[in-house]
Amino acid sequence: MRFNRTSLPPLRRRAAWGLWLVAVWGCGAWATPPAADAVERLEHESRSKPDAVADELERLLSAGPIEGVARLDAENLLGLLRATLHQPSAAEAVIERMTQAGSPAYSKLPTEQVQAAATCIRIDIALSNGGSLTRADAQWSEIEHTLRAIPSVRVHMRCLSTAAAVKQRIGRIDEAVRLSQEAIRLADESGAAWRRSAYRSSLAYTLYRGAQLEHAGRINDEAKKIAAESHDWMSMFEAMTTESILLTDSGRPAEELAALNGAIEYARKAGAPREEALGLANLSDYYLHAGEYPRAYEIAQRAIPLLRDLHDVTTENLAHMNSGLALIAMKRKDEGMALIRPLLEYDRAANDIASLAESTRDVATYLERAGYLAEAYAAYQQLRGLSDELAQRDQQEAVLELQESFDAQQRKRELALLNEDNALKEEQLRGRELEYKIWALTAGIVLSLLALAARMYGGLRATQQALRLRNAQLRRHSLQDPLTGLANRRQFHEITDPAGGRGAAKGTLYLLDLDHFKSINDHHGHAAGDAVLVETARRLRAVLREEDLIVRWGGEEFLVLVSAMAHERVEPLAQRLLNAVASVPVVVGDKRIPVTTSIGFAEFPLMPNRLDLPWDLAVDIADNAMYVAKTLGRNRACGVGMLPATTQAEVDAVIQDLEQSWRTGRVQLSMLEGPAVEGRV
Repeated sequence: MRFNRTSLPPLRRRAAWGLWLVAVWGCGAWATPPAADAVERLEHESRSKPDAVADELERLLSAGPIEGVARLDAENLLGLLRATLHQPSAAEAVIERMTQAGSPAYSKLPTEQVQAAATCIRIDIALSNGGSLTRADAQWSEIEHTLRAIPSVRVHMRCLSTAAAVKQRIGRIDEAVRLSQEAIRLADESGAAWRRSAYRSSLAYTLYRGAQLEHAGRINDEAKKIAAESHDWMSMFEAMTTESILLTDSGRPAEELAALNGAIEYARKAGAPREEALGLANLSDYYLHAGEYPRAYEIAQRAIPLLRDLHDVTTENLAHMNSGLALIAMKRKDEGMALIRPLLEYDRAANDIASLAESTRDVATYLERAGYLAEAYAAYQQLRGLSDELAQRDQQEAVLELQESFDAQQRKRELALLNEDNALKEEQLRGRELEYKIWALTAGIVLSLLALAARMYGGLRATQQALRLRNAQLRRHSLQDPLTGLANRRQFHEITDPAGGRGAAKGTLYLLDLDHFKSINDHHGHAAGDAVLVETARRLRAVLREEDLIVRWGGEEFLVLVSAMAHERVEPLAQRLLNAVASVPVVVGDKRIPVTTSIGFAEFPLMPNRLDLPWDLAVDIADNAMYVAKTLGRNRACGVGMLPATTQAEVDAVIQDLEQSWRTGRVQLSMLEGPAVEGRV
């Protein structure tokens, strides 16, 4: 996966050029001289020198009497530049200036249009600086209609690009495609070749995120052709970068490498040092992925001074992370971890748990590949804690989003009732005026008012019913994994511990982790990885009963809770789960992908003392048993049998190093091997 300026991503990813960013930086012509020519020139220059152009735009706006639509265009462009350059305070200052009450600069424009253009900047601040994308999407819904009335197609195009990026990030690919296509239509009407190319490359990336690779390739070929015909090197950089993304995991490494090198060369021709440094970061990740670790290290080190001069901390951290991973792979663990630890601390200090979890997973993977198994095990344990923390945060955010949705519906309903009430009062006033003149109409007026009241009551009932249905739907989605249709962690916690306390675990827990799943993604692509997860879920359903709970625990992990099962059936079910996952390869297109799993399981209350344990400790026991299964060779199940403990503290002490406790006789483990598998990746 590649790093994208739109998402403030985890570190070790390739750097996409910010697929809506260039469209934001350079939209439109200007109608008011003398600023028109200057801003037109600045728009084009901003693609390669955004920092300098933003500063010059500030000077232009403060020096001359630019008003009305021309000022709206300029300040909208400036605010978006500041947001995408990770300068949220400067972007907020632009918003405050635009929305200042009584500003003479906007006296001839409707207030709602100025507010909409400012809200577009606020959406971009959230997109570029880690804000709530759900809230940003709701803000877009509030301004989309108003934006169409603004007499500046440039503002409309920029905001379409920003909204498409938000839709893409939250997984609404179909809506992102619709908005991108609308932007392309407007760009084609404008006639500017670089703009037509930029929006097509942006749409190609969106289609790639939606797994529409063939269509994405055709659109990007159009972008590349337009850029080549107009000799626009920045557009060529964008198209070549997108092409390299489309070639990832395609089995055509030579073409992918050529596209990456081509993107770097076009960035140099365009005089765009930021894009050149991003290209080098992409190239280092390519060689890291290809196993050419010295080359990956050398290229990442070349990128670091360029990024430092540009004050691009995010991508500089990316280069340091790639350098550290390459050193680990070259058996220089201490040097590599010295580079990586400050980056992990940076994410922890910023409270960016998602980035920290992704980076920790990469570190664990490369430690394991290099043979540092103890360190890899410790990293995987840290990752387990981060996954729990991330799941808790997701739950909190889901509750807040549900409340915000409810509050928004409530405000809309109150506004509708207020409007209807005002209409009713006006009708009553008219009735009084006519009462002395036309007595014969009194009865008709009364009937009309009764009918209106009935309609209001019916409308209120319908609104309340729709709100109840929507809230029920949101709750159902919040308890289900969208990919596999299985329960998620939130549903598991609600079922096992609905009061939020520390209820005692009852039943048998099986924790499954697909073996070498990252290799499946690396060799066959993420779409194939998703297909493997969906098929694994189907196979688990086929083995288990309808009343058994199957949970997508996170990533490639699944958790199964079986209640009221006889003791003698616990191990046979573990064997059936091993066989169900591994006996037949998963077919994806023309590929047959072998899949195995490692399982940890335990029966609760814990034998022999039938000690009651909280659910979180029960999951930890199954989790540690699963890691023992992985340590002993994978494609096997490890069950915790007798654990003669009388307190939770004794249980904690045993499972801290479960394998050692087993070997010294402190706990009894049962081992089951999965079926023989050929062609293991």
